[in-house]
Amino acid sequence: MKNLEFETIGWSHERSAFPSKLIDDVADELGTIGSNLVSEDNVKYENVDQIWNHLKSSNRALGGTLYNGFKHLQAIKRLGSSKEMHEILGSLCGVRQPALIDINCRIDSNGEEKFLFDWHQDYWFSICSPNSVVVWIPITKLEPSMGGLQIISNSHTGGRIFRTKAGTQYRSYADAITLDEELPQCKINVVDDMDVGDALFFKFNVLHKSIPIRSTQRSRFTVQLRFADFSDPEFVSQGYRPGTVNSQSIDYINKKSK
Repeated sequence: MKNLEFETIGWSHERSAFPSKLIDDVADELGTIGSNLVSEDNVKYENVDQIWNHLKSSNRALGGTLYNGFKHLQAIKRLGSSKEMHEILGSLCGVRQPALIDINCRIDSNGEEKFLFDWHQDYWFSICSPNSVVVWIPITKLEPSMGGLQIISNSHTGGRIFRTKAGTQYRSYADAITLDEELPQCKINVVDDMDVGDALFFKFNVLHKSIPIRSTQRSRFTVQLRFADFSDPEFVSQGYRPGTVNSQSIDYINKKSK
């Protein structure tokens, strides 16, 4: 059964959604693979921020390797299949038969603003259904200096899918599709203070954007798990096939042009 407030506004900051150990395990595993990449330095790094800062300044290509490995951590798969995840997806979002269609991770850092997302809806990238859900989870405590997300509630937009166009350049898939109409003149919610174990749940049709990081010492390490519902008629109509985005093809743009 869907939570009526979530159904109306389309998003919720769920405090203590997950046991902190589930999230700490993700940070620990990321630190372990990061330590593999810097082992020749004979320096003890105490956390993922220190490892990332070293890679960013000394070998950015290896930083990309850490980023690539992030989404393959076993701890993320345990988080995605946890009983807590399934309980909240059901009670808050009304997802009866969860389908984990995408695991994405981000390392957002000061000086790398070109990789941030502008205003967008996740439906443009993963399609499936406007009622599919993103679970956005910081793996370390999130503070205002580390940015966060700006969000416009569906109570202002009606949850409609906004007009888009293909981006003019492709540095990452954040550039692939851009908003092609004026932003609604309404309240913008800011989420930039989250404890370990907190999570944001929001529908694919919710407008949101990244907030830049001011801190030069700490970055924003986040996991984004995208869930569709096997019982959702629109996901069925898509043949249980989520959309894909890469430098050669953008499914959402391609479908719109047909």
